[in-house]
Amino acid sequence: MGFFRVSGVNSFISWALLIFGLLSMYAMGSSLYFLHKEIFKKNDELVRKIVFDSMAMSFVLVMLLHIIQMIIRIVHFQRTGQDINLVVTPGLAIYQLGDPPLHLESFGVDMGIFALCLFANRLRYRV
Repeated sequence: MGFFRVSGVNSFISWALLIFGLLSMYAMGSSLYFLHKEIFKKNDELVRKIVFDSMAMSFVLVMLLHIIQMIIRIVHFQRTGQDINLVVTPGLAIYQLGDPPLHLESFGVDMGIFALCLFANRLRYRV
């Protein structure tokens, strides 16, 4: 949960980020479990299909998220002349003195999106 640092936001956003952080840990655990079973050739075709479909779906969603974020940053810079940091930042942010603003690590966001895709595909295939 170290991917998510929150200060000065309301409780609804704090709870949403907590749930998103738990989803990220679920994705990491599921990925490690899948890899462990894959090494010993114990995954069946349906499990492979679910995981690979989830990876493809999350890749597309992550790419769309980053493209939209990039377009918003460019448009905002052209209109105001100032760069903005949106919710998702690449890598660890280095803050000056004071409280850090709302910050989501891009790896945590990617894992959370993968968890949502994995959960949706498991519901779709009823596994």
